[in-house]
Amino acid sequence: MMELLERVESSYISAFKTMLMDVEAALTEAQDVRLHLMPLKCRLEDIERVEFSEVKPFLLPLLHVVCLIWVTSKHYNMPVRIVVLLQEICNLLIEQALVYLSPEDLLKGDMEESLGKVRMVLGILNTFKEAFEERREKLHTYYEPGQEVREWDFNSTMVFVRLDTFLKRLEMVEDLLATALDLMKLEKIEFSGIKGKTLGQQVLDMYEEFQEAYKLFSERTYDCLDLTNMVGGTSLWEHQEHVHVSKAAVSCCLLPSSFLLSL
Repeated sequence: MMELLERVESSYISAFKTMLMDVEAALTEAQDVRLHLMPLKCRLEDIERVEFSEVKPFLLPLLHVVCLIWVTSKHYNMPVRIVVLLQEICNLLIEQALVYLSPEDLLKGDMEESLGKVRMVLGILNTFKEAFEERREKLHTYYEPGQEVREWDFNSTMVFVRLDTFLKRLEMVEDLLATALDLMKLEKIEFSGIKGKTLGQQVLDMYEEFQEAYKLFSERTYDCLDLTNMVGGTSLWEHQEHVHVSKAAVSCCLLPSSFLLSL
């Protein structure tokens, strides 16, 4: 095509040359990106393959590959690209965590089991954040002696903006389940003494009120971990506050008595 344009002395020769150079540069960039992202694909498939509770050992190797991409790639070693890549990894971890937690059943099933799962997920996601900071601090070790070191000088909040929101929602659910488990013990409380019967009835009434409120909340159809559902987040916070009020009320009932409730 170039030869033809030159032969007829076309006025489009300059524009065509520029377009050809752009295409060649884009092809070179695409080949470089594909070459360096291929090892990452294997690491991501490892995470997708196992249950989320088994993900922790794969996090550091995953970030190790991201560091290698930053150091060795000629076209992917830009903050904006690495930030987006890390954000997508966070999104994958969130999605895998949701599959593991089954949000639609999280508040309907066994409380202790649900609380254990939530704490497991919180531990793994926080481990990922810690591993990121560790790799950031040791990024200089990936460079050869004399090679210019380019640090990750971007703010980590850019990477974890969605993950941190998810963690806060999880912490609300954790607090709700933990407090609810404490209040479930009210059913087994017995009082003695002159005021025993009165205090026992007061606590029983609070227990039944809590049971009814928790049942109504857990049977709602929306996903309590859906970050796009602001109604669900607000309702979760409101019920969390209700549970804490119930706990405080129980403590007030028990203070005058010789019985000490450890909640």
